[in-house]
Formats: sequence, C-alpha cells, structure tokens
Amino acid sequence: MTFSTYLQQQQFSTATVGAYNKQLEYFTQWLDQEQLSPVDMTYTELLDFIRWLQAQGKSKGMVRSQLCILRHYFNYLVATGKRTDNPAAGVFIRGLSRKLPSNLLSVQQLQQLYDQYNIQLYVDLGKKIMLGLLVYQGLTTDEIERLEAPHIRLKEGKIFIQGTSRSNERWLKLEAVQIIDLQRYLAVNRLKAGALLAGQKKGFISANNIINQVNSIMRQLRRLNPKVQNAQQLRSSVIAGWIKQYNLRQVQYMAGHKYVSSTQRYQTSDLEDLQRSLRRHHPMG
Repeated sequence: MTFSTYLQQQQFSTATVGAYNKQLEYFTQWLDQEQLSPVDMTYTELLDFIRWLQAQGKSKGMVRSQLCILRHYFNYLVATGKRTDNPAAGVFIRGLSRKLPSNLLSVQQLQQLYDQYNIQLYVDLGKKIMLGLLVYQGLTTDEIERLEAPHIRLKEGKIFIQGTSRSNERWLKLEAVQIIDLQRYLAVNRLKAGALLAGQKKGFISANNIINQVNSIMRQLRRLNPKVQNAQQLRSSVIAGWIKQYNLRQVQYMAGHKYVSSTQRYQTSDLEDLQRSLRRHHPMG
C-alpha cells in the first residue's frame, strides 16, 4: 500500500492527496540529505527537520502544514507495519494564532430560539427540522445536506452523521420534539431513501437549496435575537454547551472532530489561556 492509497482510504480528496505528496518532498529531500530513513526516524530527528525548515525561511504556517502531513505519513508507516510509533503525534508549533469561538449563545438561548421560531414565525416543517439539527446536534450545513432517510432511526431515537476527510462519523441522540416532527415529515413526504430535508420529489438535496434555506433560517432567527450570526456560531455554541456536560473525548465524538485539539479550544475563554495550553505540548519557537 502506498501513502496515496492510505490517504484515499482515509477519505481524503484527490486534490489533497496530490498536495500532501507534493509537500512531502521537503521531508524526503531532507532525509536524503541527512541519509536517514523514515522507518527509523526519532523524535529528536523530527525536531532537527523542523529546525531545518525554519533555517530555510519557512513560515510557521508552512511548518505546521508539514507536521500535519508527517502525522499522517507516520500513521501510514504504522498501518503498514513499518513502524510501531508516530514521532509526530502530539507535536505542535507554539505561537500560531487559532480562531477562538466567540459570541456564543447559551444552551438556554438556543432552546429559546428553537421554541420561539416555531411559535412566533410561520415556517414549514422542513425548516423546523433543520433548525433542530443545528441547535440540538450541532450539525454543519454540509452534514445536513448529506443526510438520507436511512440515517434516521426513529425507534432508537438517534441519527447517523456520515464522516468525511475532515470529520468523523457518529451517532447522535434525537430529542423527543425532533422525533415527532421527523415522523410527520417522513410520513407526508413518503421518503424511503435518499435525502431527508430536500422538500423535493427527487432523492438528493441540492447544495444551493440547503445553503439558501439555512441562510433564510438565520435571517429569521435574527428577528428573534440580533446576536444570531450564522450556522457556524450555532454549532460552536452547541459544542461549548456540551463541554460543560460531558468529558472531552465524548464531546470530540459528538462534534465529529478528528483531532481532540479541535475540541479543546472550546475549553478556553481567551487567547492567553489557549497559548498557555499550547505550551504544554512540545513547545518550539
């Protein structure tokens, strides 16, 4: 199995596979120069490679990108039995700014939005269901787009979210109010397969249609609460609420984050706290 094949099995796009192989040339160039093998490379030698990149004038963003690729590459070597460890695991670059969730809504505010949306505004059942998926399961617009009727298990009270190259698959609990609405929607539309929320006779949802519907929902929500910004804000608010109820790994699973570091940022209240957290992970200037 080649590195490209491994990445494809991990559901990376063709463009990403090509980019990763192209950028990996920096690493292979350095290995040849140092007469080293990736199979025997140590953590100390990995730091040497990072220093070499810095000496070449590469930006911190570039170094971070290289580390990301190397984490996948060493995982590939482990998967093929050529290594037993990943020396790049847990290695991060200090000093890179990461966008922090801001202007979040509380769990109470999210619930109030959902209740008011159904009572005060005239909305169709499809939009009501989509809003529920945003405020209860914290789904992204893309995840709503990929939903299919078989992913809904009404009797079990749960929903399946497909994974992608950037997110993990997971099962999430449905709230009682959602189950009632979904039963009505499925009965009315007689959906046995294909997309769930299209509001169309065809099976799959048009991406433009979903984006337009979600944007319409956001405009309606701003009439109820001017603090509402977009679907990403709702998702971030949901995850921040989960952090207060569940342990970190549970929230990582529920959010579909591939890396726990994506979940950890919801535990920080400001950039200074985040930077202190990052210093605990192999700090490098």
